[in-house]
Amino acid sequence: MYKVSKKTYETVMKACREQCVLCGKAYPLQLHHVCGRGKDLTDNPKNCVMLCMNCHLNIVHQNLKKYRPILLEICKRLYE
Repeated sequence: MYKVSKKTYETVMKACREQCVLCGKAYPLQLHHVCGRGKDLTDNPKNCVMLCMNCHLNIVHQNLKKYRPILLEICKRLYE
């Protein structure tokens, strides 16, 4: 299993202004991989956003793929 480095985590937190990119809550936050994980995606900050626990659970466990295009657009703006 691939792990996110501390540097990537901090980069994503800073880019997301230490808040959920969907609802704006600041706590508790979890790192979310927009396009999944893998050797080339796990530690790439351009594939990650911060989500609050509720938004993360809704997206991951309810498999709400409708959010992927939204999150991809957010990633694009965060890392331009």
